[in-house]
Amino acid sequence: MRLTSYIKKIAIHTASACLIAGSSVAMAATDGANKLNELLQGYDSFSAKFEQVTLAENGREAQKTEGSLLLAKPNRFRWETQQPFPQEIVSDGEYIWIYDPDLEQVTQRAADTQQDSAPALILNGQIGELQKTYAVRLVEDTGSEQIFDLKPKSDQYSFSRIRLAFAGNVISELMLEDSLGQRTSVVFAEQTLNPEVTNQSFYFRVPEGTDVIVDIEE
Repeated sequence: MRLTSYIKKIAIHTASACLIAGSSVAMAATDGANKLNELLQGYDSFSAKFEQVTLAENGREAQKTEGSLLLAKPNRFRWETQQPFPQEIVSDGEYIWIYDPDLEQVTQRAADTQQDSAPALILNGQIGELQKTYAVRLVEDTGSEQIFDLKPKSDQYSFSRIRLAFAGNVISELMLEDSLGQRTSVVFAEQTLNPEVTNQSFYFRVPEGTDVIVDIEE
């Protein structure tokens, strides 16, 4: 813990107390990561309905969407938005398909381009990898509800803050804030741990007449 000039001038026993407090903060961070890991390791697949709200820097609602999520570790998911505009984002573990029916267009990307993103690491339960770039802190634990705060270890990452909320040991909200102050909150409902999934659950068939844009680096 870096001491400020006035701390250096106070009595030895007070300085010692500060060092003990610093150790407690480090321990709390470790406990927070362990607790988050415990919660996210409790399932191999996950499904839920969601409502996603994006707020601009001034606090005004910029966008609101509703849809459903189906996920299977590692790196397979189907994110479907129904309102206000339909969209499908499907990952089969090898490729990610982003389909916009209104545009009759689908973009194909390599799945590994998203594997180091914070939301992907969180939902996949890869807390060890997440800790390489984010400090994890448990800020509230009532027994039935937990709230975690994640801060990046440098300013080069996409999000300046991430907050996770759990209710009954199941994720209930994921909040992401970027460096410009834009905040996106994803609230989950009707969550199911370990729903039955198959390879077909994450298979994407390109609809007839749809343009395919391949965005894959060689």
